Formats: sequence, C-alpha cells, structure tokens
Amino acid sequence: MTLQQLPLNVQLPSNETFATLVLGPNSEAIAVAQQGAQSITYLWGRAGVGKSHVLHALCAAAPTPVMYLPLAELQGATQAGVLKGLERYPLICLDDVDAVLDDANWCYELFTLFNRVRDAESGRLLVTASVSPAQVKAAYQDVQSRLSWGVVMQLHELDDAQKIDALQLRAQAMGLELRHDTAQFMLQRLGRDMGSLIGSLKRLDRASIAAQRKLTIPFIKAVLAI
Repeated sequence: MTLQQLPLNVQLPSNETFATLVLGPNSEAIAVAQQGAQSITYLWGRAGVGKSHVLHALCAAAPTPVMYLPLAELQGATQAGVLKGLERYPLICLDDVDAVLDDANWCYELFTLFNRVRDAESGRLLVTASVSPAQVKAAYQDVQSRLSWGVVMQLHELDDAQKIDALQLRAQAMGLELRHDTAQFMLQRLGRDMGSLIGSLKRLDRASIAAQRKLTIPFIKAVLAI
C-alpha cells in the first residue's frame, strides 16, 4: 500500500482531550507545548506516558486546521512526497517520529519538512519519540540535529494516584462510573502500564454496554478473567 492510498485525515480519539489528561509531573512540558512559543517542539518519553494523548488534545483544542500523522502506523509507506506541503498547516503533529528514522526516504522527507517549517515562520511542528534527540538513530545525521532545533521536553510516568485519576477521567468520558477502589484494583491486578489499562477499560466499556452492568470488581474479574 502506498502512502497516497492511506487516509491522512486520521480520526482522533474523541476522549483524548485536555479534559481527560492528568498533567502530574508533566505540567511544565505540556504548558510549553500549548504555548507554542517555539516553531518546533520535541516531546519524548517511554511508552504509556501520554505522548499521543498530548498531541490528540492539542489537535482537538486547536482553532485552526491541523495535521496529525501517527508515523508508527505509516512506517512502511516510503513513497516520496509524503510530507510535501504540510508546512501550510498552522499545527503539524508527528507522533512516534523515531519509528521511521532508520529509513532514508523518511529521513529525507523529514529533513526538508523541518527546513520548510523553519523558513515559513508561520506554523508549529510538534514531534514525539520514545528517546531524546541525542539517542535517536537516524539514517541521516542532519535529521538528528534538526530534532533539537526547538525546545526538547521529557514526559514522565504518572504515579499510582495519578493513574487512578486518569482512569476515572477516561471512564467518565466514556459514560462509565469507575469507583476509586475499582480503579485501584485494576492497577493492582492488571499492571501499571497506562496503554494496557486504557485498552482494558475500552474492553470493559463494550462488555458493560452489552451486559447492562456497572463496573464492579466482580464484573471486571469475570470479563478480564482475572
């Protein structure tokens, strides 16, 4: 499948907004991303710290047209011109940029996009990755240097209390009631990876609708077989 066959207007999750985002230790980094004082902002951190959620929230809150690309899902599409013309968007969000940096074609596209965004001086580029710019492995060294052109901020993992808050906010956005003790049980039995916890919550949401049941500990045990 070529990139031109892929839908670039990605449907963003409706419940990943600032209303469901727990800032925790990341309040400064998220504030910097919101302010947009720099033309290029690089957010990095391990899986589950909320990098995609931040980009989704920024896109949802933007008053002007935006472009969001989940690069980890597009890494197999290496056709030339992938990022051509994106500098016209006031806000460009590239998620998981490190997923494509080992590909020379992608590196060239990113290299020229960074140059065009800086030269245009009219838009913002937000990039996320799992590691800092100094740690990325890119096919072109020039791309690695451009990742540090703007502001670089690390996102950190939430603590347990903040993860419970995040689960409850997400459940509320889904129209579910998730009691504190029930959310705490999920952390204790399902682990503390937020991506996995949100995935389990989505599964519980579907099961709750089908069975017309509330989210109780016995119901969670039955649905998730724990």
